[in-house]
Amino acid sequence: MGRNPRMGSAMELRFSNQMLDCRFWMVLGALFLLPLLVQADRSGEEVYNLYCMQCHGPNMEGGQAASFIDGVWNYGSGIGQHRRNIAFGIIGTQMVAWDKVLTDPEIDAVLEYILEAEANLKVQPPPPPTHFETEDYRLNIEILAEGLQQPWGITFLDKRTAIFTEFDGKLRLLVDNKVVDQPISGTPAALRRPSGNKMGFMDIAADPNYTENGWIYLTYAHEAEHPVQGEPFNRSALRVVRGRIRNGSWVDEEIIYSTAPKHYLLNTGHIGSRLLFDREGYLYFSTGDRDEMMVAQDLNVPYGKIHRIYPDGSVPESNPFFAMGKVGALPTIYAYGSRNAQGLAMHPVTGDIWSTEHGQMGGDELNKIEPGVNLGWPVITLGLDRDNTPLTPYKEWPGMVQPKHYWTPSPAIGAIEFCTSPLFPKWENNLLVAALKHKNIRRLVLEGDKVVKEEFILRDCGRIRDISTGPDGSIYVLVDLRGFILRLTPDTLP
Repeated sequence: MGRNPRMGSAMELRFSNQMLDCRFWMVLGALFLLPLLVQADRSGEEVYNLYCMQCHGPNMEGGQAASFIDGVWNYGSGIGQHRRNIAFGIIGTQMVAWDKVLTDPEIDAVLEYILEAEANLKVQPPPPPTHFETEDYRLNIEILAEGLQQPWGITFLDKRTAIFTEFDGKLRLLVDNKVVDQPISGTPAALRRPSGNKMGFMDIAADPNYTENGWIYLTYAHEAEHPVQGEPFNRSALRVVRGRIRNGSWVDEEIIYSTAPKHYLLNTGHIGSRLLFDREGYLYFSTGDRDEMMVAQDLNVPYGKIHRIYPDGSVPESNPFFAMGKVGALPTIYAYGSRNAQGLAMHPVTGDIWSTEHGQMGGDELNKIEPGVNLGWPVITLGLDRDNTPLTPYKEWPGMVQPKHYWTPSPAIGAIEFCTSPLFPKWENNLLVAALKHKNIRRLVLEGDKVVKEEFILRDCGRIRDISTGPDGSIYVLVDLRGFILRLTPDTLP
């Protein structure tokens, strides 16, 4: 018997209506039942008691893991870093990733719970220790200054006088190991933020012929002179200037490196920067990748590079890309593929240039800088992305060099200084390495290009920003967020 088209159509319509009714009631039921089926986000206290207490103690006093109420944060100083540590763990430690166990609101809640407990107790970090035991020396630790605004770089002008930067835009003198109250006047304007904060003074270096010419070199974040309509604040870029100090004022300023206007950016991440003179009188300076990553591989862009110039700002014709006449390449570039080089130092015997730079999640690097070398960022890296997944599948690539040494987890390696002090003869030509996040100084023993030994020679003082050897052989240390200048000497002089 043939199919009745009308009957088939009617039956299909009834079936369709029934299905719609069924879906309606399913959706309506889900709206009422879903809150009962999905567990509500737990409070910070609940999360802490369930997952954190076993290691960090029922009262946050510590145990198998560190205390949260002693004023010391071993792996970062900011809320963002603390949150990433909870979510993604800390490589190389017992701190595992919790992002698959806790929801984002729960991670925020437990962090807030911990920080509130610390704030309610009015916890202050302990003062730096007065002594520190190393394999070779018992160090005396003397506080020369405290309460400074993020001291960033320091250099000595003569046997009695050092000059240092504060990140908020000040130059200060240290005379006979005492800070001069009045900052140097007439310095370049610091970068202004909508909050009213000022920022951007970084490294400082004295000319190798300072006693004859008086030149002092400064890197800082320069604010664009003309704002872009509709943007919340002015763009910025790295600038290198030199000047002299006369009667407490910065005078005779000359711009020796200025970024092209098209490369000024809104973000202020990874601007740089370190300065270094080599024995031939060349001036090196580093630039970070400005959180733009791939620009580090672009020779037409100044970021993510090690640059080399003469002290007056002119470009050496022997610079690798200048010498080969590479079209579009900036002539100042000496090496590239750098993420954020925070340390530059020259080996006192070989004259080789070494640099350190921050990895992302692990993979901080120690590199030897050769002309034209590609350090690989971000094509190759030993670090991870911020969500704890591989940033790149490649650990090596043709034409890109491997670091001479690397650190995982990332200590946020900063300034470096080869030890040439007569007060520490057992450390001769060892490399002293500052760490920001891990708040320590490490001593590296090198055999050729290989690191054969690593020792902590200072801990628990805060984020170490810079290290410099004074004319008397003392080691001077800048601690940025806590605002210290420390002086290290051996307990028994040689």
